[in-house]
This record gives sequence, structure tokens and C-alpha cells, in this order.
Amino acid sequence: MKMKTYETIKDSLPELFDNSNALIKIIGDKNEVSQWQEQRRLALQEIGGSEAWADIGLILDDPSLLVLRDLVEFPGGYRNGYIRIYNRAYLEGGAAGVVVLPEKDGKILLFQHYRHATRMRHWEIPRGFGKSGVSAKTHAITEVREEINGEVEEIFELGIVYNNTGLEGNPINLFLARMASVGEMQVEEGIENPMWVSVPELEKMIADGEITDGFTVAAYTRAKLNGLI
Repeated sequence: MKMKTYETIKDSLPELFDNSNALIKIIGDKNEVSQWQEQRRLALQEIGGSEAWADIGLILDDPSLLVLRDLVEFPGGYRNGYIRIYNRAYLEGGAAGVVVLPEKDGKILLFQHYRHATRMRHWEIPRGFGKSGVSAKTHAITEVREEINGEVEEIFELGIVYNNTGLEGNPINLFLARMASVGEMQVEEGIENPMWVSVPELEKMIADGEITDGFTVAAYTRAKLNGLI
């Protein structure tokens, strides 16, 4: 795993900086960026804000995530810094993430997953960050094996979904997996209370607000509308 810079990302993935069909333009001229930063820092000093808020470029290089702040120009000419997030694996030739709807004998496997970000339990299906250089389908099968000790009999691609188009640039790959078998849950990751539910039961949980995880709702919707469940 190599440390990245804003410039190396631009050089290796120019499509992420393409302005040819963009309503929000990324400003690439270093002089214009420097001028904006200087003005922004002075404005932040006046209001007691952090001067780091004027930083443009790669502002976080984490083992899992990279956070970019670009200088952009909106329609009308207003300029400001704009953050976007990418999974590292996606920038290194792998899938950004995978979500798998496990089905067996007409029922869907759900479990409760305690999530640090919300400090809550959520009814979910298996999912995970991608891995650098690993295809989405391969990682989906591995994720099911790791999280629920499951062996996949047949797997169907359900396309991609973007979790938060205002912040995240990652396409997340959705799958339905017909399971040959399922074993013990991976409790070390905060997974508990596995439950097989029928499709009507799953739909009621979504309608009643018991299922709040967007990835689970997305995978169910794609599978349902494609006639797979």
C-alpha cells in the first residue's frame, strides 16, 4: 500500500478530474488555487475558523478511505472547496465495496450488525469494503464466506448503487447469492441475531422502518424488480 498524493491521483485517474461534461468544474490551475486559499485563510482568521479548512488536495490518507478537497467553480462563478470520499481499493483497481443479498429456499438472511458510526444495531445483509486489485464478484463470494460462513451456489450481479452522491464517489456493487449453506456468524465484527425471513416479511420490515440500512434496501429492490426473489 503506497501513500498517495493529490497529483498522483490526478495522474493515474484523470477521469475523476474531467471537466468536459461537468456543471461543477474542478479548478486545476495552481496559481488560481493558491490565490483562493490565501483569501480563504484570511476569511477564516476573521471568524476564528481553522485555516486547515482552506486546504485543497488530499486531506486524509487512511488505510481504507481517501478524502479529497477540490477547489470547484459552481454555475454562476462561485468558488469553494468541495469534499469527496473514495474507498482506497477503488482507486487501486478493485471494487469499492460489495453488498450481497443471501437467499436460500425462498428466504433472505438478515442479521443485526452493531455499527460504530451510528452507535446502533441495524438489520443488514453481508457487505464489505473492496480490496485492491480484487474484482467485485470474487470479493462478494469471499465476504459471504467470511461473515456468515456461507457457501455460494449461484451469484447474480445486480448492478451498482451510489450510497451518497453528495459525498462519496464510489460505485458499490450489489449481488444476490443463492446459498448452498450458511454457518456460524462472524461475531468478532459485531454481528448477531441471524434471522431468515420471507420476502413479504422483509418488505414489512422495510415499510415499518425496522430496516434502515440503505444498502440492504437497495439490494432487495434490485433483486425484486429483476424477478430474482
